[in-house]
Amino acid sequence: MRKFFALISLMLILVTALYACDRKSVKQNTLFFDDFSKSGSGWTQFKNDQGTLEYVNNYYRMFVNKPSTLLLATPGKSFPGDVSIEVDASKIGGSDDNYIGVLCHYQNPDNYYILIVTSDGYSGIAMRKGGKDAMISPGLKFLKMQGIKKGKATNHIRADCVGETLTLYANGKQVSLAYDKSLTGGDVGLAVRSGKLEGGMDIRFDNFAVSSPQKP
Repeated sequence: MRKFFALISLMLILVTALYACDRKSVKQNTLFFDDFSKSGSGWTQFKNDQGTLEYVNNYYRMFVNKPSTLLLATPGKSFPGDVSIEVDASKIGGSDDNYIGVLCHYQNPDNYYILIVTSDGYSGIAMRKGGKDAMISPGLKFLKMQGIKKGKATNHIRADCVGETLTLYANGKQVSLAYDKSLTGGDVGLAVRSGKLEGGMDIRFDNFAVSSPQKP
């Protein structure tokens, strides 16, 4: 009986040690995490005729009121080097003709990279430099890709901005790739754009995480 209890105690110690090591690894790799449970975590908040950016019930909501309108949101952070960004995005309302984007190397409203999926299954990577927009992903246009969930389904989006390589994933599958080294460091963020014909684009985000990319 004593041997049995001793074995159980040893197993508990090993499990605790492994759990502690895992927590330490995650903590070291994670630079920023937000589940949007606290409305004072720094994200952009406003409400005007263009739309609404706000915290709602442990989500971050980006509502675009007008057609062909792009709204950006950032947490007001600064990351000097490479970043890997992950977030869960769900369309609550509006047309499938939209952009749901993740920002990296955000310097200001005129300089950033945006990695985009759409609710009708397309993806692409673009940059804004000096106030001018340019597609930089293959074909210099949006491409229809397998792996992106359509309509109101939740997509887990990951954007890796490593050196000159920008890689976009949807639900674990790579959906776009681009190369550019014009911008480095800066903030991260989210973006939503409504379609050409209608507004009412309502997107909710959760579990936003920024980490140092794993080295090979």
